[in-house]
Amino acid sequence: MVAIIVVTLGAAGVGLWLAPKTYETSATVSVAAAPGSTAPLEDLDALRSSTGELANSLDVLGEVSSRLSESRSVEVLRDEITGSWVQGTILVQISVSDADPLVAAEVANTVAEVLPLYDVSNGGLVFTTSNPAQPPTTFSSPSILLAAGVAVALALILSVCGALLRERRTAGLRDATEVEHLVGAPVLAALAAPKDPTTLPALYPGTSAADVFRDLRISLEAEASADPVSLVVVAGVTDSDVSVWLGANLAVSLANVHRRVLLVDGRVGDQESAPIAAPDTLGLYDVLTGSDLGDALSAGPVDNLTVLPAGEWGGASAETLLETRFAAAMIEAGRRFDIVVVLAPSLSACEDARIMAAGGSLVLAVPQNGVTQHELRHHASRIRAVGVRLLGVVLVGKRAERAPARA
Repeated sequence: MVAIIVVTLGAAGVGLWLAPKTYETSATVSVAAAPGSTAPLEDLDALRSSTGELANSLDVLGEVSSRLSESRSVEVLRDEITGSWVQGTILVQISVSDADPLVAAEVANTVAEVLPLYDVSNGGLVFTTSNPAQPPTTFSSPSILLAAGVAVALALILSVCGALLRERRTAGLRDATEVEHLVGAPVLAALAAPKDPTTLPALYPGTSAADVFRDLRISLEAEASADPVSLVVVAGVTDSDVSVWLGANLAVSLANVHRRVLLVDGRVGDQESAPIAAPDTLGLYDVLTGSDLGDALSAGPVDNLTVLPAGEWGGASAETLLETRFAAAMIEAGRRFDIVVVLAPSLSACEDARIMAAGGSLVLAVPQNGVTQHELRHHASRIRAVGVRLLGVVLVGKRAERAPARA
């Protein structure tokens, strides 16, 4: 912003310096009644007003043009000269604007000299140049104050626009390549944000909507082929239900290819939102506080998919339970299922996703807009700082772009 302001003000200063200048000056002529004149005051004022208008007449302009040391045509002088009576006084003011300050003063004084030659009162007035015009020391146009005000306003507007544009460029993520560079992990898929995050398009294999999650599953399996994982935590960078939608559909897609899948609702304590099971159902809380895992499991919407809901959380500290008992519960779940998919709170909300992913992998749901490059890089660094494997990123935007499966 500072750079834009400095450049804009500098450009305005250069433009003001190079712009054509106009200099304005004026001469004052005293128009008094001649000695012995008996004309009424109203008539004298009318004559003074006519004298002011006479300063721009063709006869006066022609005479003035012929007397000037630097040539000015009658047409130019007509635009430069203004004469007017100063009401309530005996003065007629002759104002002149010209590109040359010396010529402006000369023209004004010449008009004052020529006016008595064209006296409309036939000798009833006496003309005296009471205040000769002086060459102006500074130009009147363009206005310095106006130009400075416009320049400052323009500089502020441009600087704000520049800052917003820069913020938009840094806040928005342009493409998958940029995201991969920022987080140091592959983009597994690029999906369009759902209109309804409670839908499960993966339930209908063969449809274009289900194919999106099929591609995501293939990319995830290809990425984990060299080092297989049994625990995948899905979390968003920002607070939204997109990561829940993503994780649930991923679990359904894995179950569709005959994987024994456990879908765990890990949105616990204050982070719990819309549940994925009926109220009063045993869930993760009960397992972490001593209940048998089998008693808390519920059948999923497709074969091979089992659900462990969050459950009704009581007074025990969610943070303490997750840190001390979650890993053991997931090890037991790993003995019963091929893969465990955990729906975790967002990284911006709490540390739960990083705790849950210890010993497993984390898949990030990243909105294409709404997160800065700095924030995304910071989250990726914190994930690796606690020893969690960042398996990949799912880029969520307005339009879907399929990411190629990775070998």
